[in-house]
Amino acid sequence: MLGLRCKVLFVAILFASVSWAQQPRWSASVPSVGAKGLHAIVLTPGLLGVSRADLGDLRLLDSAGNEVPYVLRSSKDVPSPEFITYPLIENTAYDKTTVVELERPDDRVLEDLSIWIRPLEDQKRLRVTGSDDRKQWYMVKDDHLVMQGAMGTPPRQVLMLRLPPTDYKYLRIQMNDSLTPPMQVLGVGHFERALVEPRYVTSEKVEWSQRDSASFSVISVRGPHRLLIDRLRYAVSDTGNYFRRCTLRTWSEHTEGRGRKQHTVREERTIASFVIGSDRDHVADIRSVRLDSFDLVIDNGDDRPLRFTELELSAREQLMLAHLVPGMNYRITTGDASLGPPHYDMAHFEQPTPAGTITPGALEALPMEAAAAPLFDPSQWWIWAVIIALMAGMGWMAWRMLPKDPA
Repeated sequence: MLGLRCKVLFVAILFASVSWAQQPRWSASVPSVGAKGLHAIVLTPGLLGVSRADLGDLRLLDSAGNEVPYVLRSSKDVPSPEFITYPLIENTAYDKTTVVELERPDDRVLEDLSIWIRPLEDQKRLRVTGSDDRKQWYMVKDDHLVMQGAMGTPPRQVLMLRLPPTDYKYLRIQMNDSLTPPMQVLGVGHFERALVEPRYVTSEKVEWSQRDSASFSVISVRGPHRLLIDRLRYAVSDTGNYFRRCTLRTWSEHTEGRGRKQHTVREERTIASFVIGSDRDHVADIRSVRLDSFDLVIDNGDDRPLRFTELELSAREQLMLAHLVPGMNYRITTGDASLGPPHYDMAHFEQPTPAGTITPGALEALPMEAAAAPLFDPSQWWIWAVIIALMAGMGWMAWRMLPKDPA
């Protein structure tokens, strides 16, 4: 048993390793919100650039450091509801009842109604009847408590009412005002959801310079950290016609050889090629790439170089949807290589229209914690003394266990 313990201690001494704490490397504060509810946080090109490609290292934390669930959405995937109103025949508040009559669109069978109202804190019971001649009315839905919600851009407060499919030419909505004052109805209709064109978020300003040679112009761009780049916007002072081919290039470095022959090799890599012209928008769309520096090479041919006056980088808008509360400080962290993508329940459900959109503050580099000291430092003389003593002890025990010749 003593020999086994000595072996275990010997192995522990030889293979003791340094432990490093995993932690995020970047952080950005989130502005406080004025109302409780779902909010859209716009992820900046800087946040996207220093994160992994799958964005699995992003975390939203509250003041206490607790994770706040979120879902990611691209702007092109977020529907932008448009409120389509129906013609109103009557919209009158009587003594104890508000009556709203509308005409159904000829091309639509109604299965729901959205009643646009002035913002308030209340609920209403109502009755819906239908008619084809506005003389004889028939029951569609009776004594129904309607729910409130906010939809559209900008958000409108609406009463959301589900109906059995109805094709009556006219509908009458009677709201019960016997217990509460009437609410002001601004319109009745439905929301049509359509996908919007992708939006882009401009990155923080980058440093750039231009140098010209006989046939080429090179614009060297340097950023403070990696940025996600999907689009490049430029401006030139030239007023004449031009048509130039451009190449976006970057570099990678790796080490080759061993010993004295070891050296660093710098390789050029082409990221994208495109054309700029006086008859085109001053925009170049490129595939998503994360870079902190690159060169934009313009082939001038036999023409004089263009004089660039502005250069702007942007990324497709990506949103972090999360439920936030007033008075709480939030921040986004990223850059922890040990984290896997989070799995939150809200990712399995459709989210309502956000109550507001906010943009995080500037990206900040977080200080890295010092590495934990090793359990055993092999450079210490006493470690080697213990190892030698253990080896001697193990040898002595092995000699003792050898069979002895009978006298």
